[in-house]
Amino acid sequence: MTVSNEADHLPESQHQDLLAHLTQLVKQAAAKYIEQEQLQCDAAQLPIDLRFSAQSSFGDYSMPVMPWMRFKLGRNPLQIAEGLVEALKGLNDPIVQEITATKPGYVNFRLNRPAVGQVIIETVLEDGPDFGQSEVGIGTKVVVEHTAINTNKAAHVGHLRNSCIGDTVVRMLRSQGYHVEAENYIDDSGVQVADVVVGLLLLQQGKLQLAEGNDPLPGETYDYYCSRVYVAVNKLYSEKESEEGKNALELRSKVLHAIEHGEELEGEPDYVAIASDLSHRIVQAHLKTMARLNISYDLLTWESAILQAHLWKHTFDVLRTRNLLEHPETGPAAGCWILPFGDEEKKEQDNERMSDKILVKSDGTATYTAKDIANQLWKFGITDSDEFNVHFHFIKWGTQHDGRILWTMRTPKDVVSTDEEADPQRFGHAKRVINVIDVRQSYPQQVVYESLRRLGYTEQAENSRHLAYEVVTLSASTAESLGIDTSDGREFYAMSGRKGIEIKADDLMNEAVKRMHEARKRDNKPDIDDHTAAALAASAIRYFMIRFNLQQIIALDMDEVLRPNGDTGVYLQYAYARANSILRRLQESGYELPTRLEALPETLEQSEWELLRHIDAYPRKLAEATEQLSPPALASYAFDLASHFSDFYEHTPPIVKETDERVKAFRTLLVKTTVQTMNNVLRTLGFEPLERI
Repeated sequence: MTVSNEADHLPESQHQDLLAHLTQLVKQAAAKYIEQEQLQCDAAQLPIDLRFSAQSSFGDYSMPVMPWMRFKLGRNPLQIAEGLVEALKGLNDPIVQEITATKPGYVNFRLNRPAVGQVIIETVLEDGPDFGQSEVGIGTKVVVEHTAINTNKAAHVGHLRNSCIGDTVVRMLRSQGYHVEAENYIDDSGVQVADVVVGLLLLQQGKLQLAEGNDPLPGETYDYYCSRVYVAVNKLYSEKESEEGKNALELRSKVLHAIEHGEELEGEPDYVAIASDLSHRIVQAHLKTMARLNISYDLLTWESAILQAHLWKHTFDVLRTRNLLEHPETGPAAGCWILPFGDEEKKEQDNERMSDKILVKSDGTATYTAKDIANQLWKFGITDSDEFNVHFHFIKWGTQHDGRILWTMRTPKDVVSTDEEADPQRFGHAKRVINVIDVRQSYPQQVVYESLRRLGYTEQAENSRHLAYEVVTLSASTAESLGIDTSDGREFYAMSGRKGIEIKADDLMNEAVKRMHEARKRDNKPDIDDHTAAALAASAIRYFMIRFNLQQIIALDMDEVLRPNGDTGVYLQYAYARANSILRRLQESGYELPTRLEALPETLEQSEWELLRHIDAYPRKLAEATEQLSPPALASYAFDLASHFSDFYEHTPPIVKETDERVKAFRTLLVKTTVQTMNNVLRTLGFEPLERI
């Protein structure tokens, strides 16, 4: 085929997706082939599996027809492939240069690469920041709840996997047009909060001693100080036989009851106010930590506000009214209210899942599962109904690092003016709800969704998704550096906040920033400023937390997280910065960057073509990753794109020295296209793209 200098003749579908265009061609050819051969088959049912060709000698894309044999077409695969090739040739598509059939039954496409490349380049540069975006989700509201750290101490690296997954999913969904509400559930009424309240009270009374001293250390933030309090008070609880340990446990029960019921006890400290102040200060610290990783939210939902509004009480009444609960008088669940689950009931005595089905304990306290049921109903807007009649007030918390306004449920201790309140209809009322929670909560989440189904909210149950992920542990080397005994030879070691065995999120960030500076010195390169180091550190950590399969346990190793090459966030940033550097050098040489291609090169290098078709795949890859709620899939695409750019960079001469003007213009615009695509994908991954490092 003669190479054209114009791409205006290419089909409109090519502007959408190269693979989609070829798929449409195959569908047309298949229908034509079936009709010509008078075969008894519905062409629309034939599977079309186009792939990048395994070998470049076959072409650019290949499709097996062997799966068509189950439709009993009366032809062997090679005959079908040859017939399909003839039908495709009859379509005279301008982007197809050659079509062949190979054994045992493949159809291969070799494309007019320069002309196709021109269309891809012009499409990306015309769309700019919108390249890859979709409108498929417009009109659909999705609530994504993630982070949800107990308000008792500093965030640790295990929390970061949740936050990085959740924030990336939020960005992916927004890229597809969904109206996304990112929620951070604040458990300010649980036992961990009560523990720190107890610890603070005992410190005031001189009945508790902290490691490293009872006063805040120089430069120690409040959340770090509370982490030390939490470890110390749990150590005291473990001394159950001592008078001090017994008294601490009694105080814990009293404090927990007070904050769960919002009660002020006569002659006692205001436990509710202490817990509220503690939680608000810890949340501020957590938000600062997450901001360092470019994570933000739309709404803080507070357990204290949910309890104060009696949301669970109303939910419990509805469950009882509909006879969905049981109240056994004997056995391990005597006196509790439970949600029965069919055949498993006979195993309950030996089944730890029993605790997940208990909604109200024998002492009248609602369980986490119970409160999650109520919260899930609220997220869908169900609790607005007359049957529940529960309403909340929402007030402005503040403006976040990225300019996004953060709202919060009004808690019992909040005092604000009415002009800060938002319309309650603005929050919740979702079509879909995604809860990002680790895999250990899989069964409780099933209980929540089954509860909605039994209440008659089948659609809402079907639109509830638990995005489960495995936990973060410490590699043997990292655990050893923390003083953990690793003589048993295990590959990874679990963290324990109660024992103080953990890496705090801010410590990881600080170490990452430090190593970014050290790496420059080690490589004899000019040092980078603190902002660049912080952006690189955040990219390294975010990428590490999302690149693994969600069902894979992460063994966090500091050296692995911060590697500058290989499948890492630092590598992506350096690839992006290198592409920008090429454009700067061209401009500094006096070359005027073209805005469009006036002429095309005769051929393309294989590395150019590989880069182009991976750029072309971005909208489809992003859409697929979003549909699957798979941040690892998007991370994998980003790494492949950066690798193909590096391959292009290493296997083509420097553009600034190129003498063929057609080649120089094409490669310059290919780099601009790469820069735009990488910028788009890095932002969707939550990175701050760095043009210079």
